[in-house]
Amino acid sequence: TKRGAEKTVGAVKDTKVEVKDDTTPKLERAGDATADAAITSAVKTKLLADTKVGGLNINVDTKDNVVTLTGTVKSAAEKAEAVRLARTTTGVRSVVDKLTIQQ
Repeated sequence: TKRGAEKTVGAVKDTKVEVKDDTTPKLERAGDATADAAITSAVKTKLLADTKVGGLNINVDTKDNVVTLTGTVKSAAEKAEAVRLARTTTGVRSVVDKLTIQQ
């Protein structure tokens, strides 16, 4: 609607970009999100490609280069392999293991 468009224009009009002393726009947040998404994708790809890991049952989330694995696995060996694959992925700072072993 016209009113919604006018609100959006007003909001964008007042938007400010924070600039560091070196005149580089502050875009780290977007860069961090992109890096986190790339890490998530890389870990998920490794999990799906590994025959010892049920990658479809493992959720991967990344925040500030810290990967969190959640879901259910069939054995301690599968859990250990999933954590190992995540830890050895480029860009991963640490891994939070919230995987549970199926009873």
